[in-house]
Amino acid sequence: MNSSDAPIAQQPGAHQLRRSNSRKILHAAWDQGPVTASELIEATGLTRATVLNQAKELVAAGWLREAADTRSAGEYSKGRPALRYELDDSSGLIAGLDAGQHRITLALADLTGAELLREEVRTDPEAGAEQRITAVIGLLQRTLGSLGVQRFAALVIAVPAPVDSAGRSPEHPEGFWQRMNPNWITALEPYAQLLAVDNDANLAAVAEMRAGASGSFAALMVGERLGAGIVVDGALLRGGQGFAGEMRALSYVSGVGNALGLGYLARKEAREALENGRVSTLRREGLDARQVFRVAAAGDLLAGEILESLGERLARIAAVTAGFLGLERIVLCGAMAEYLDPVLCIAHRELAKDPELAAVQLAASSLGADVALKGALANALDLVRRAAPFAK
Repeated sequence: MNSSDAPIAQQPGAHQLRRSNSRKILHAAWDQGPVTASELIEATGLTRATVLNQAKELVAAGWLREAADTRSAGEYSKGRPALRYELDDSSGLIAGLDAGQHRITLALADLTGAELLREEVRTDPEAGAEQRITAVIGLLQRTLGSLGVQRFAALVIAVPAPVDSAGRSPEHPEGFWQRMNPNWITALEPYAQLLAVDNDANLAAVAEMRAGASGSFAALMVGERLGAGIVVDGALLRGGQGFAGEMRALSYVSGVGNALGLGYLARKEAREALENGRVSTLRREGLDARQVFRVAAAGDLLAGEILESLGERLARIAAVTAGFLGLERIVLCGAMAEYLDPVLCIAHRELAKDPELAAVQLAASSLGADVALKGALANALDLVRRAAPFAK
């Protein structure tokens, strides 16, 4: 018997066709909510028999569930009620992990992207790779165990390091990138069916795009160190070994000199000034960037000088970054974003001195300290959608 005589289900490509049809049906239900077979036929262009058969298989596989029929839902009054299908959002979990220098945060969501819970552990910023791996695996095991789940459908890890397309980071002279990304792809493979690692600023840019940002912009993480997720014409740039958005070149910019973050510098400048005998209402105990901003607002001279320094520095960074890449705006991201307005005003004042730079927009993100985590969850959901349906 030649291939043309074989049953359709056994012919080459039949499996791929069935999977393609299943994906069309699943994605239609994913996007539209509870839908009837007729609505699925209209959305996918498939025959009624194909829709009914594939929907039945998706229900059996745990991707879809039978929803309340149209009569019980109050949308149908005569004749035979139409069966409706909807995404079974309880059948899988996605996870985002923000593996930062000082804390590691895990967020879980269902297959609609609705966040369900969040867990966090503090970590020593100088902890080695093995210590960080142990901390993360412990967090994942405790969370999965409490939920009675063996693996996540997808897990995306945000790290403060450049990341290539394989999820690995290049060598760093001081080993920082290796500590931040100690080969998470291999270490965490048992805990997720789909797994990815990405730079935290890239994921911040993803979150900003999901929140409505478009065009060409940079999502600039400004806390401990500077790093940017660069979006040009709506596309996220990565570059060789994931180096797009790394700010090492700032060491060559006059008045900047390094890629240290605004939060780090606010603490550093305040501490050094106090040690040199400057009079201020700033307290050495528990000194952090927020305290500097708070006492500056109350009129403290030293704190005001520090904000002036940060604003001038930010203007130079914005001029170089936006000018070189033709960006329309720079969005400042991270925990500091909520109280950066005074620094933004100073930076805008400096940029306004050059007509060519006056149009550069600087804004603080509204997504808060967990912007990278939100981007990680968004990418985890995309991983599942692109791969589904797969065996759970």
